[in-house]
Amino acid sequence: MGGLAATSVGVLVVDGGRHQCSATVVASHSRRVLATAAHCVWLDGAWRVDGALFIPGYAAGEEPLGRWAVDTAYVPPAWQEANSPIEDVAAPTDYAFVTLLPRDGVAPEQVLGAQGIRFTTPDTHPDTRLPVAALGYPATGIYDGQSLRGCDGQATVQPFDRPDRPSGQVLALSCDMTEGASGGPWLAGPDAAAGRGQVIGVVSGGDDTTLVSPRFDDTARTVYEAADSAALGPKQPTSRPSPSTPDPVVAQTAPRGGTR
Repeated sequence: MGGLAATSVGVLVVDGGRHQCSATVVASHSRRVLATAAHCVWLDGAWRVDGALFIPGYAAGEEPLGRWAVDTAYVPPAWQEANSPIEDVAAPTDYAFVTLLPRDGVAPEQVLGAQGIRFTTPDTHPDTRLPVAALGYPATGIYDGQSLRGCDGQATVQPFDRPDRPSGQVLALSCDMTEGASGGPWLAGPDAAAGRGQVIGVVSGGDDTTLVSPRFDDTARTVYEAADSAALGPKQPTSRPSPSTPDPVVAQTAPRGGTR
C-alpha cells in the first residue's frame, strides 16, 4: 500500500525486540504521537517499552524512513486494572498512545506525515455499518510480517459486556489478519481504502475471520490528550498535566525513555 499509509504506518518493536506490533502516526500538536494497542506496550502486569522502536514504512527488511525511538506510552487505567493476558484481550480498553523522541531535532510527523484521528462515530446502534480499512503487519499463519497488509469493508458496532471486564463497545470487521497486526489503525473516511483517513480504533484481536477494535470515545480522547500534552514539553497551560506528573486517573504512563 502506498501514499500516506506507506509513511505513517509501521512496525512497533517492543519488549527488547522480542515482540512485533503495528502502529500509526496520528495528528497531534506535539507531532510525536502514535496510536497502537495497549497490549503491545503493557501486558501481564509489566510495561514492554524497553528499547521500543517504531519503523515506519517497513517492507521486506527495508527501513526507508529509519527507526524512531519510543519515549513513553500511555494506556487507559482500566486496561491495567483488567490485567488481561494476551489470549483474553480486553477489547474496549485495548488502545494506547505512544510518544516518539525527535530525531536530530525533527518531530516524526514532520517526516512521516500523520493520519487524522476521531473519537466519535456516527451511531452506536448495534446494527450500524461503518466503512473502514484496517491496516497492519500480520506475522503468523499465511503472513510473515514483512509487508503492510489491509482489509476494507463494513464494520459493525458490537456490545462488549462481561462481568469481569469493563463494559463498552467494539468494532468488528471480516478480516483474516493475524498476530503482528495488533495496534494497526482502523481508518474511516472516503479515502480510507487508499490508506488515508481518520483513525477511529486499532487492531485489538480476533480470530481467523474477524478482527476486533476498541471504539475510540471520550476516554480515549483523554488518554490521547495526556500523551500529546506531555510530549509538547513543560511550557503548557497549568490545566494540562505536566510530563513529569501525569494524572493517574486519566492515563497510566510508562517510564520515560523506555526504562523501568
